[in-house]
Amino acid sequence: MILFQLLFGALLFVPVMSSASGRHSLWVMASYISGPTLFPEFTGTLMLDDIQVGYCDTQTDKVMRVGGGGEKEGEVVLDEEAINIRWGFLSGMRNRLNLAKEQMNLTASGVHVYQRLTGCEVLDGQLTFIMGRDAVNSQDAYSVQYNTTHFTYTRGNTPEFYWDAMSKTYEQMLFTNLLLPICARTLNNLLEREKHLVMRRVRPRVRLLTKQVVGGAQLTCLATDFYPRHINLTLRRDGDPVDADRLSGGLVLPNGNGLYQMRKTLSIDEEELQRKHSYTCTASHLSLDNRLDVSWRAQSSRSHRVQVLSGPLILMVAAVILLLVLWRRRRASPWRHGGSQQ
Repeated sequence: MILFQLLFGALLFVPVMSSASGRHSLWVMASYISGPTLFPEFTGTLMLDDIQVGYCDTQTDKVMRVGGGGEKEGEVVLDEEAINIRWGFLSGMRNRLNLAKEQMNLTASGVHVYQRLTGCEVLDGQLTFIMGRDAVNSQDAYSVQYNTTHFTYTRGNTPEFYWDAMSKTYEQMLFTNLLLPICARTLNNLLEREKHLVMRRVRPRVRLLTKQVVGGAQLTCLATDFYPRHINLTLRRDGDPVDADRLSGGLVLPNGNGLYQMRKTLSIDEEELQRKHSYTCTASHLSLDNRLDVSWRAQSSRSHRVQVLSGPLILMVAAVILLLVLWRRRRASPWRHGGSQQ
């Protein structure tokens, strides 16, 4: 399942704009498993841009809506024509896995996985790209890409999936006359239906965090809870951008709630802190009419200096504290003030 997870991770970074007139994508990630497992024989996940909108498996006959909540949860997502393609996925993946087991000498009793990632992209409502990629037991089988003008085929690491000229011609006709128009139509229909999700704009929360470390400090520019995922986060010192090679982080990551986060961290040594530069975290995002700035200035280098105490000094401090506690208890004792005796 390693390749499937990698493909899912890569899907999060597909360039997607957040407007109907921009670029959008529709992807299906499917797995077929043979052998004794606790998982369904076939599972399929439907992704609109970076949002899961559908799911199906061998226990259901339809692709059901997920993630929407409310009364729409569980509704049928795709039309009958697209549902038939779902069954074609299952049949084709089962046949190809059986072929792979024969030619790769795979044990019939073991657990084997066939995975498929396929989908398309549209720009301003016009389809620009459609792609399919298969794998057997995490090894690339083949991939097909078609951008309406060029059709490319790539063999993977499994020689049993070699295509002759007739097979390639058939596959190109299949993509051109069936898969391409269905994918484009389904994508546009889902965009209209789920526009409250994919068209939303959520403002980022931007903060500058400081952390004392030995020899200086760390300054982190943090943006959280924003959508869509595209954001421009810049850290400036006295108005000038900090060199990228001095910054760590910078990846857009899921925030766990359907939104995203990004952070960039700068390490500042004691000498730089003494100069008391002004630092500004600047965020540019589709949800903002203008850029959002958050600033910070080092007031005093002493406030960021971390004192490291030696072992003997720590013991000495602890002994002094213990003596002070014992002395206070003795002064508070009633015997110290001539209390009553029996």
